Amino acid sequence: MRLDRTTVAVLAGAGALLVSGGAALASKSDGDRTTRCQERLARIAERRGVTVEQLEADIKARLLARVDTALAAGRITSDQAAALRQRIGNASFCSGVIRHALRHRVRHVLAGAADYLGVTPGELRSELPGTSLAALAVKDGKTVDGLEAAMLAPAKERLAKAVAAGTITQAQANARLAKLGQRIDRLARKTFPVKS
Repeated sequence: MRLDRTTVAVLAGAGALLVSGGAALASKSDGDRTTRCQERLARIAERRGVTVEQLEADIKARLLARVDTALAAGRITSDQAAALRQRIGNASFCSGVIRHALRHRVRHVLAGAADYLGVTPGELRSELPGTSLAALAVKDGKTVDGLEAAMLAPAKERLAKAVAAGTITQAQANARLAKLGQRIDRLARKTFPVKS
């Protein structure tokens, strides 16, 4: 079954809990990605004082609650909710499906940053190790606020279309933009690791 927008949004929400930045998505092979993902899950679980299994169960419970909320609000049908529940129940947090959804979102955010900085996404990726997006912006004489606005622009456009289509309310769009703005601020200021 193909992932629809709602599924991707739900999975991306879970992924946002797991990924702070796009560096983990840039490794060279699936084995490396899976290992990094598992290591990241273990670190998060350790910081929260739970096992990886408990962390995954908690994330799935949050996702299921979001599905229930969407169903109760009439944003999805009962068939869509059932399909989402099944996908969430079967999801593996280090699987390619979640990584693909995250990579897609991170790619749009980084493309906005590259465009603002006047470089290609490839050039941006090569400049990032050992520095941050914010530092690159300042180095080029640009503002961090402008950088973050450019990174947020693709999501802002998607949410505006969703509001216009009646899929979500303006209040929901504003809340999502506020949360995403916080994540983008963290990503912009994150120092990317130097590749070994």
